[in-house]
Amino acid sequence: MSITHCSTSAARLSAIAVAITCAPRARKVEFLTSLASGASLESLSEHLSGPERRAGRDAVDEGYSRGFEVIPFASERYPAALRATSLPPAALFVRARERSFTFPPTMVSVVGTRAASVEMCQRASILGGHLARAEVCVVSGLALGIDGAAHRGALSAQVPCPTIAVVAHGLERTYPPSHTNLSDTIVERGGALVSEYPPGTEPLKHHFLERNRIVAGLSRGVVVIQAGERSGSLVTARFAAEYGRDVFVLEGEGGDARCSGGAHLIEEGAIPIAGAREVLQEYGVVSALSESDSEGTWRTVTVDEYVRMTGYSSAQMLRLEMEGRVVRLPGNRVSVMLD
Repeated sequence: MSITHCSTSAARLSAIAVAITCAPRARKVEFLTSLASGASLESLSEHLSGPERRAGRDAVDEGYSRGFEVIPFASERYPAALRATSLPPAALFVRARERSFTFPPTMVSVVGTRAASVEMCQRASILGGHLARAEVCVVSGLALGIDGAAHRGALSAQVPCPTIAVVAHGLERTYPPSHTNLSDTIVERGGALVSEYPPGTEPLKHHFLERNRIVAGLSRGVVVIQAGERSGSLVTARFAAEYGRDVFVLEGEGGDARCSGGAHLIEEGAIPIAGAREVLQEYGVVSALSESDSEGTWRTVTVDEYVRMTGYSSAQMLRLEMEGRVVRLPGNRVSVMLD
């Protein structure tokens, strides 16, 4: 689909918004600051160069040709919470099962270290599942470790939009590549992949820091799980605090250096939690948790033992892994949630 297939006004606004995103970084920040201060896309278009305008039109066309949607800042479907932040993206590229994707009313982000322990991945998965079953959409960054576990846990819920992944590159790629199946499953189950970056954008280091402001901006609150002193998750928490959002910390092992950043957040006023229940209580939806949502029992076995126990095929095991009920471990072992 070409940009010309959209209404003239929508096409123009999308092109302007993406042109701002394609502008050199310093100019982009200047434009976004003006948007946050009340400037319109139309007024900012007067300051775009010819090459920037063409880059915007080409990027929108490329996105449509790949099946992505573009939601400009001026759209009614642009998330209101994100619009109210200090540096909102001019446009969002969205990959979803259906066009005209609508962001859910209540979103909570779950973030943490890539080098997470098995136990904390399990707890992130359980928490993500509890939030999603209470119809709280789980937002994260599709990274290894805690992010992936939270996404997978949320996918176990049979709800319209269980989870949204905000990525730091163009939507035609997956980073890390090992999460290709996970990203596809998110879309298939009614969730979405979201990026402010047009197709062809590489996953550069500074993009991940910029991505974190969107994760925080979309969300009513941020849950930090196993974040060390230099974790990018702390950046997300700082953005959340700046935006006036709740910051929760899932308490972990006291002597684990990977939890030290979270401990400092608690000292600064973040809310310590043991699981999803405290988050849901904060937002008045605790009644959505039932006895069937208990954390269950985890057991570590070899893959061969698990196959003998269950008779599951490789495809069935992959589905359970996507749902957060199986965590693969080194040495051909898995940690499994038993009902």
